[in-house]
Amino acid sequence: MKRLLCLVGAMLVAAAFAQNYVDISIGGKFIMRLRAGYGNMSVEERARIVEERLNEHLGARLTPEQIMLKEVRKDQQYEIYIRGRLLITVTPADAEAAKKGVKQLAEHWLKQLRQTLPPLSARPPA
Repeated sequence: MKRLLCLVGAMLVAAAFAQNYVDISIGGKFIMRLRAGYGNMSVEERARIVEERLNEHLGARLTPEQIMLKEVRKDQQYEIYIRGRLLITVTPADAEAAKKGVKQLAEHWLKQLRQTLPPLSARPPA
């Protein structure tokens, strides 16, 4: 019985750590999943900042071309910009948590943003 309780406890702890992420959605549409903090920011703080930055563009009638990816350090760090303003920095910690390469994750987020944000940005904020 003791082993069973230990096993169940370990599974609960593992489940709690496995869900250490924040989904970012705008207008009910999924944008991206953050799994890592940045600098001294927690995942939750970082997600809040990204959501604030995304909300600034609602009603702005964005085009996919206005959402850009910039390589900052070769295969180590990328930045995604919307109309020349930084949205998010994609880091090795993000990539490792997502089990992808940094460039692969950056391009995935860029694609998701280009598909999702322009139609949402055409509507005025509620």
